[in-house]
Amino acid sequence: MGMKVSLFRGPLALWDFSFSSPEKHLSQKLQGNKHFPFQVQQPKVFVMEYYKDMLWKGALLFSTSLVASVFYFRAQTGSQNFSGFFIYGIMIGLWLVLSNMNKRRLIINHNKRLYQFYIKGCLWQEGPLYQIYVRLVAQRDAYGKLFYSLIINGYRLEVLTLANLSSRFEPIDVLGRRIARNLNLNYFDYEDVSTRHVIRHRPPDSKKEEEEEEEESIEDQNV
Repeated sequence: MGMKVSLFRGPLALWDFSFSSPEKHLSQKLQGNKHFPFQVQQPKVFVMEYYKDMLWKGALLFSTSLVASVFYFRAQTGSQNFSGFFIYGIMIGLWLVLSNMNKRRLIINHNKRLYQFYIKGCLWQEGPLYQIYVRLVAQRDAYGKLFYSLIINGYRLEVLTLANLSSRFEPIDVLGRRIARNLNLNYFDYEDVSTRHVIRHRPPDSKKEEEEEEEESIEDQNV
């Protein structure tokens, strides 16, 4: 039975630590909110606010390096000097905290047919809906076994990991399709060329090309 930590909600929702399988944990999230990780601001407008997980990783590195350095300098013995290692850890941890402490805000607006990405309240990127998507990503371990992650990504967006390193393809694929359908976004399989892609939004040029191809095929049939 998975242990669910309820502390991480709202902007920290993607930080959740769980001992259950990634697909089961994500399924539980979707049961509570079918538009997870977004909230419905108004019909056809989804909003998500979040802090990057590098924030807690940086805080952990900073505090660990700081505590370790205190003990090291108090009980320094031997000829080897590790002070540089601890100072480096403190500086990197502090940099990660400072560079990721600003809240992010991602808006999917189907009424205006665009998405908007804000950092610290400032508009960082605005683009059409065909540039944002849900995708299944695969990684192969040293033994050749595939592990699957589910992400939301797009042009000039930060990768948002919804489920990480699941060994079960079918459940994670079903969840990805469900999220993409609920948010009305494109869904891409882990393979670049695949019949499993679900395209809901296309660039304007591709739509024109499809219409021209359809017209040409109709003309060929009439000849």
